[in-house]
Amino acid sequence: MADQKTTQQQAREQFKVAENAAQNMLRAWSEAFFATTEWTFDMFERSLRYNQELRSQSERTIDEALASYRGLYQDGLKTWQGYVQSINQIVERAL
Repeated sequence: MADQKTTQQQAREQFKVAENAAQNMLRAWSEAFFATTEWTFDMFERSLRYNQELRSQSERTIDEALASYRGLYQDGLKTWQGYVQSINQIVERAL
């Protein structure tokens, strides 16, 4: 009977060691999972923010480029109109 009790105690101790190891492993996996999930959402949020900033910078750059093009086009058109008017005045004087 004494051998059986010590065998039971040994079995309980072994199960307790195995249980502790399994709990530690589950805790480690759980911490790794939550850390990975947190990191993933953080990177997703940063990616969205960077993309929004890039888009707003791109829109601003395009708006500035179009404004510059519009200004150049209007200046060129005014210059061409002035040139044509000058030619017309010269032709009118010549007649």
